[in-house]
Amino acid sequence: MDPKEIAADYLDRGYVEETTFQNLHVGQRVHHSGQRYAYGGTGTATIERIFVNRNSAWAQNYGRPDVELIVRRDDATPGFWADYHTVVAS
Repeated sequence: MDPKEIAADYLDRGYVEETTFQNLHVGQRVHHSGQRYAYGGTGTATIERIFVNRNSAWAQNYGRPDVELIVRRDDATPGFWADYHTVVAS
């Protein structure tokens, strides 16, 4: 997946790009919460872009903004996941 295409898709769907969301910010070291399971990947990533949609169907259903991240893993591959799957790396 191409991060530029994913970003364009988010923007087309009504997301707004931001540099911070709650305790997350561009440039921050994170890992995917699924890494706590045996089948999860390992390693950290750096947040490259944050997209927020406060009016999506998901946001209306769950009562909180819909937040998607584009990250760059340590092995240089991109990652795409939601804020609630994100853990700040210590």
